[in-house]
Amino acid sequence: MTDQKGFRIEVSSRFEEFWRYNVAMTGGLFDARGERIGFASTEDTVAETGANLRRKPEDYPRDRTIVLETAPCQRLRLFVYLIPHTLPAGNTVADSRPFELQVAIRCGGRPLRTERFAVNQWSGASLELQLEAQPPQRPAAE
Repeated sequence: MTDQKGFRIEVSSRFEEFWRYNVAMTGGLFDARGERIGFASTEDTVAETGANLRRKPEDYPRDRTIVLETAPCQRLRLFVYLIPHTLPAGNTVADSRPFELQVAIRCGGRPLRTERFAVNQWSGASLELQLEAQPPQRPAAE
């Protein structure tokens, strides 16, 4: 029997206008043989695409973090989508520089890695990550 653990993915950004993006995560779960054994998804919708809000919604959370937790698996093929529902206020590229998105990955409760991505304010992002659970640590031979 294997000692498999589930993944926990946390997506966040310190970008002041992160509220302009809906976030969706979806992924296939695979066993050690490469067979798909499950599926996981979540989404965090702030507004309908094309809403073109003038300002951040009143109920927008101060520290927004989108979380996806999976059932136990050996591998996860994860897709993260940032979909703008409101475009930047500025009309020039210089006014709308890319912002940083952080993706923190845990497996079995332990940190696996953290990745940072530059996101185009106009188009959002479409990311694909291949994640592998770490094998159990074996004690060093004495």
